[in-house]
Amino acid sequence: MAAANPGYDHDMEKPRCPICFGEFKAPRQLPCNHSFCHGCLEEYIAFKAAKVTELKEFGCPICSTTVFIPRKDKTSEVFASLYPLDLLLQSIEDKDEVHRPCDCCVSDGISVTANGFCIVCEEAMCEPCLKVHQRQKVSKDHTIITIEATTKKPENIINFPKGFHCQEHEGKNLKFYCRDHQIACCSSCCIVHHRHCGQVLEIAIDATSLLKELKPVVVIDEMKKLENHLISFEKKNNSNIPDLESQEQDMVKKIQDIRRKINGILDDFESKVKSEGNGQYKKETIRIQEENRACQALFNAVRNSRMSLQTVMKHGSDNEIFIIADRMISQVKLYYSQIRMKFNETKAVILNLEISSQIKCILAQQCGIGRLIHREECADFLIARPEKPFRQYQFMNEETVEIKGPDDKNPFYTGLTYLQGDEVMLADCNNKKVLLLNSAYQYLSSLTLQQPPWDFV
Repeated sequence: MAAANPGYDHDMEKPRCPICFGEFKAPRQLPCNHSFCHGCLEEYIAFKAAKVTELKEFGCPICSTTVFIPRKDKTSEVFASLYPLDLLLQSIEDKDEVHRPCDCCVSDGISVTANGFCIVCEEAMCEPCLKVHQRQKVSKDHTIITIEATTKKPENIINFPKGFHCQEHEGKNLKFYCRDHQIACCSSCCIVHHRHCGQVLEIAIDATSLLKELKPVVVIDEMKKLENHLISFEKKNNSNIPDLESQEQDMVKKIQDIRRKINGILDDFESKVKSEGNGQYKKETIRIQEENRACQALFNAVRNSRMSLQTVMKHGSDNEIFIIADRMISQVKLYYSQIRMKFNETKAVILNLEISSQIKCILAQQCGIGRLIHREECADFLIARPEKPFRQYQFMNEETVEIKGPDDKNPFYTGLTYLQGDEVMLADCNNKKVLLLNSAYQYLSSLTLQQPPWDFV
C-alpha cells in the first residue's frame, strides 16, 4: 500500500485510490459503491482480519458501511478478489499498457495476466480460462472483448448488456425508479418494497423526463463544489502547521525568557548570599580570635600560678609553701569561675541557606512549573439551504441559516438529513442532541442522546 501523500495534485483530472492516493490499479468496488486498488483493499482486509479469529464483515474505509464477506470458504488473502472490478473507473485511466489479472485464477490464489473480458459475466480471463468459458453451454454465446477495450473505451463499459445491478438482489438490473422513495430499484425491489408506492416508473421508458428532474449537470457542479470544499479544508488544515511551528517556537522563547529571569534572580541572590555570608564570616572570625586570645591569656595565668606553686614547693619552707598554696586555692576558684563563664558565653555559629517553600516544591517535583495547553477550536458549521431536498438536486441558490435549540450552548452541527414532509434532522454534537426542524429550518423539537451524534446512517 503506497504511503499517503497529502500534497497530491488536486487539478489532475484522473480518478485516484482513496487509500494510497495513487492512480487505480485493478480497482475493486464494494457494495457501497466506493472503489479501491486491489492491493490496497487486500491489505486493508488483511489488517482487519488480523484482529479477529474469523473475519465475517468489515467497514468501508470511507463511509464505514458494513461490508459482508461474499464467500466464507475463501481465505482472507483472496477476499479482495471476490468484489467486482470497477471497470468504469479503470476505463478512465487511459493507460498505454493494460495489465489485469485473470479473475478466475486470482480466486484460486494464482496471478495470471488476463487476455479477454466477458461483458456478460464481467470477469477478466486468461487464454485457458477463455477457452473453457467459450466451450461451456451456459457461456458459449457470451460476448468477449479485449482487455484494452475495457480500459481505453468507457463506452464499452457503459453499454454492457448487463447494466448496473441492484445491491440488494444479486444479478438483478436496476430497471425502475420509485418517485415516492426517490430511489432506483430492480423488479424484485418493486415487488417487495414498492408495491404500494404510487409512482414507480420504468427507467428505460421515462429516462428523459427523469433526467430533467435529476439534472446530472447540477449534480456534477455540486460534486465539484465538494471537491473545492475539501481542497479548502486541506489548505486550511495545512496552514495550521506553520502556526503550530511558530507557537512551538514562541513557547520555547517563553521558557528561555523565564530561564534568563530565573538565572538573573539566582545570580542576584547568589551575590547577596556571598556578600552577607562573607560579612558574617569576618565578624565571627574576629570574635572567635578575640575569645581565643582571652582564653590563651587565662591559660597562661593558670600555668604561671601552677609553676609558681611547684617552685615554692621545691625550694621554699613549709611556711612559704602554706602561704602560696592558700593563695592559689582562691585563684583556682576564680579560674573555675572565669572558665565556666567563658563556656557559657561561647556559642558555635552556623550559617545556613533557607529556601522558600515554592522553590523546594519545584525541586522536589511535587508541583509543576507550568504546562502545555492543547486547545481545539471548531469552525462554524454553515448549512446550505436548498429550496428542495438534496435528492432532487436543486442547488441553484444558497443562503446561510442560523439554527439553535432552546437552552443549547455552543452548538456544533455534524450531520443533516431531510425527512419526508420537508422536515429536517440536525445532529448537534456539543449538546448531544438531535434537532427536528420544519421546512423553514425553524426548531420543532429535540431528542437528547447519551453519546454525541456525528452523522445519520
